[in-house]
Amino acid sequence: MASEYKRAKNRAWKWFSLYIRARDCIKTTGSISRGKCVTCGKEFNFKDLQAGHFVQGRNNAVLFNEIGVNAQCKSCNIWGRGRLDLYAKYMYDNYEKEVVDGLISNKWSLVRFKESDLNRIGDKYKKKFKELVEKYGEPE
Repeated sequence: MASEYKRAKNRAWKWFSLYIRARDCIKTTGSISRGKCVTCGKEFNFKDLQAGHFVQGRNNAVLFNEIGVNAQCKSCNIWGRGRLDLYAKYMYDNYEKEVVDGLISNKWSLVRFKESDLNRIGDKYKKKFKELVEKYGEPE
């Protein structure tokens, strides 16, 4: 059923996004409640950050890639369309060229998730997020 599939995908994205933002807040400030945008470097509250894709487009091949998705402010992610020039600098500064180039080349790969795959992804990132919450507390 299409609506069940969409619910599973939305749930998977919800938990993945929460995990990415919490991970990056902790990585950049040591707090789960505040973090820095990967592109502009400004500090924001957890709720004001988004999980922004380095490789644009909601292609399933890179949709849930932990390396290619990082915390961004709304200004950079939405209005700045990802600020890909700054995002690319961050990626190449922090990862080997082959890793970054691999993400870019995977943009065109077609991946079809089954509903069960999406449920598994949602469960995985729900668990990872809850582990961060247990260690650092709830984001404010």
